[in-house]
Amino acid sequence: MAKISTYTIDATPQLDDKVIGTDVNDSNITKNYTIESIVAMLSTATVSLNAYASDAAAGAAGVVAGQLWQTTAGHSLGVAGIVMVKQ
Repeated sequence: MAKISTYTIDATPQLDDKVIGTDVNDSNITKNYTIESIVAMLSTATVSLNAYASDAAAGAAGVVAGQLWQTTAGHSLGVAGIVMVKQ
């Protein structure tokens, strides 16, 4: 098998095209996944963000520039759940 970097790039992937991956819930075996199945999974995925009262508090907790966090009710905006980007 050639190095993966030597394969041509498909500029117009289709939903029924396949990609290779590892199934960590099935003894790490290699499987094929369709792009359609990945898109479906992503459309139902949820993200859980830690909440902080300020950008400084987020930084003190280890959030680095560019990462997302959400506000608490104690934030200066006065509203919990606003998604922020660490500055």
